[in-house]
Amino acid sequence: MVKGALLFFALGATLLVLRLPPARAQSYSVTAGTILHCRLSQTLSTRINYLDDTFMASITEPVLLNGHEVVPVGASLEGKITQFSRPGRVKGVGEMRLSAVKLSLPDGHTLALNTILQSAYGAEGAKVEGGEGMVKGPSSRLQTVEEVTSLAAGGGLLGLAIAHPLLGMALGGGAGFLDRARRRGKDLTLPQGTQLNYQLTQDLEVPAAPVPKQ
Repeated sequence: MVKGALLFFALGATLLVLRLPPARAQSYSVTAGTILHCRLSQTLSTRINYLDDTFMASITEPVLLNGHEVVPVGASLEGKITQFSRPGRVKGVGEMRLSAVKLSLPDGHTLALNTILQSAYGAEGAKVEGGEGMVKGPSSRLQTVEEVTSLAAGGGLLGLAIAHPLLGMALGGGAGFLDRARRRGKDLTLPQGTQLNYQLTQDLEVPAAPVPKQ
């Protein structure tokens, strides 16, 4: 009788354990150094944007932790232009620092980010330099040299006609330099779809998604 009762109790306890949902972590810690891959959802340019403008990007590769998709594809990253410089005349380059501000997950959680931009791909002439994630645009120095040289050569030909080739070259080159100096250099432009890769500088605590009701 007693053995039967104990067997019944053990069987009931086993069934109860089998029916309990598996234990689930309260949150996941994504360690510093992890890369967040995303693509710009809009075009950014030193021609049309300003300091403190915000931008959006979409996560393109999931962040996996112990087999769990902690940050899924499609999560949204919001950023801000925290440093900005339009290209100067003659040899200046456009610059923008794109700081990631927060990450929005599909389940509604919003997380503050501490990151640095490591690289950017898909924007002509753009590159990330320095330890602060500054994006720099193409330099106009070579274009300036080519334009001035071309005008100087044209001036030299004109000088030959008037028997003063050196004077013609000087006038042509000077005119080219003054013309180029009136215009700004090439703008830094990051088109929609540009790949941005951010590295976490602090651990990111991601709350576990709620277990769906059955």
